[in-house]
Amino acid sequence: MGLAIIIPAKNEEKTISYLLSSIKEQSIQDIKIIVSDANSKDKTKEIAKKYGCEIVEGGKPGKGRNKGIESAIKQGFKLCMVIDADAILPSKYFIEQSLKEFKERRLDLAGTLQKPFDTKKKIELKNTIKTCKPSKHLGYILIYSLTNFFLRLFENTKNPKMGNGIFIKTKIYKKVGGFDETIEFGEDSRYAKYIVKKGYKFGILKKPKKIFTSPRRFEEHGFWKMVFLYIYLDIKLLLGHKFKIGGKLKYFNKNEDN
Repeated sequence: MGLAIIIPAKNEEKTISYLLSSIKEQSIQDIKIIVSDANSKDKTKEIAKKYGCEIVEGGKPGKGRNKGIESAIKQGFKLCMVIDADAILPSKYFIEQSLKEFKERRLDLAGTLQKPFDTKKKIELKNTIKTCKPSKHLGYILIYSLTNFFLRLFENTKNPKMGNGIFIKTKIYKKVGGFDETIEFGEDSRYAKYIVKKGYKFGILKKPKKIFTSPRRFEEHGFWKMVFLYIYLDIKLLLGHKFKIGGKLKYFNKNEDN
């Protein structure tokens, strides 16, 4: 079997088409796309069906990842990629290069590096990868550069960090279980920490180009508000805090509860 790509989503009609289009442009097409939909009220599921995706009942964030991976396991997939619905693959060789590095380094779980794309530039659905351009906003560039720096810095420690784009062997998932469904922020890094603690190999992929991710939260809520919020959240995570679903993270709940 090839690769199963899991996309947790809720009300992502404005973004998911670009991700799906970039997947369809990949040099490798032995790919199954599974959208874990958390009861979207917009056209998310309709768009996913148009691109031939399988749709499963999901939830965000941990539940959506788990439901998608579990569906892939039932179908015999040995490797999954989990990616946010507002991301875009940066190159038609991204999947090919990622799978090659994942195999060469004999990883069990991997994260990827990321960069912001320019939300003001028009992206063409039939030519998504070529028309998606990196943001020139100096603040976004600095924040994402720092994020990538810390992803690399903590890669070989007992407290690794995860970015957008997660590769995981399904046999590892079956052995250790899935993502924590009771928390809404930092569940990916907590999972990586658990994987490492169990003796499995984690790494940050470096050969593929950085995944394009949307800076929409910065645009919606204000740059400095989000900068200070992320700093606060990361410090709390380092101290072992768990952000329970239904808590006070309004910036992460606002758009997803509509």
